[in-house]
Amino acid sequence: MARKTVGTTKAVKAEEDTSLDAAADLHRILIDSVRDYAIITLDKEGLVQSWNPAAERFKGYTAREVLGKHFSMFYPPEDLQAGKPTRELEVATKDGRFEDEGWRIRKDGSRFWANVVLTALRDSKGHLLGFGKVTRDMTDRKRMEDQVRKQSQDIMEMATVPVVQVWEGIMLVPLIGMLDSERTQQLMERLLNRLTETNSPVAVLDITGVPTIDTQTAQHLVETIKAIRFVGADIILTGVRPNIAQTLVHLDIDFGDIVTRSSLASGLRVAFEMMNVRVQTSVEA
Repeated sequence: MARKTVGTTKAVKAEEDTSLDAAADLHRILIDSVRDYAIITLDKEGLVQSWNPAAERFKGYTAREVLGKHFSMFYPPEDLQAGKPTRELEVATKDGRFEDEGWRIRKDGSRFWANVVLTALRDSKGHLLGFGKVTRDMTDRKRMEDQVRKQSQDIMEMATVPVVQVWEGIMLVPLIGMLDSERTQQLMERLLNRLTETNSPVAVLDITGVPTIDTQTAQHLVETIKAIRFVGADIILTGVRPNIAQTLVHLDIDFGDIVTRSSLASGLRVAFEMMNVRVQTSVEA
């Protein structure tokens, strides 16, 4: 009877071992079959212990080239200098998990934008065995987000500081609201670029939409005017209303020999004259 019990126990044990082996094989097949995630394991020091095919596809290294090497080899120089790999291991050890997005380096030196999850692996007693690292290549998403962000920024800059070509050789900047340092910088960059790109010799700066002029705003205008002249363009300042003219006199702001006009229409007429363009008003019979 005892022999039968021993035999049965061995059979059950063998069946359990077979099941465990089958489960391990399935787990290995699953990891090797995943294409969208690089799944690797690290020892406690951060040395690579396993390397799935997706990791090879993302980063260009074969398993033979990376096994036993420190995972910091995939980080850009600025992250290495900042001690980022070590900090990630420390956080994962303390909190059980670390997640981040940032640039990583391929074997050929190119960069890709990665979402990384680092998980501490512990035994049943809580002892740290190593780390599991799952990486996803998010470069396409990053590129799309950057493109959308750039387009949004361009739209906002155009709305904030519009630069309009009203005629060949004549650029118009209608200013609305107060001029601060940031808007002045945007104005100068956009206007100077457009003047040089179009080879325009005349710029019309309209301040009709500027409610008041203080010392700072006037100084920003002076800087803008100087910058425009440095690229060889003439400038016409329009929208100089009586109250603004009095303020400029009070602030002792001297625009030198800059042409000024009270309205945009009169300023544009001067600009057309500079370009030898005759503007005729049609009158219906």
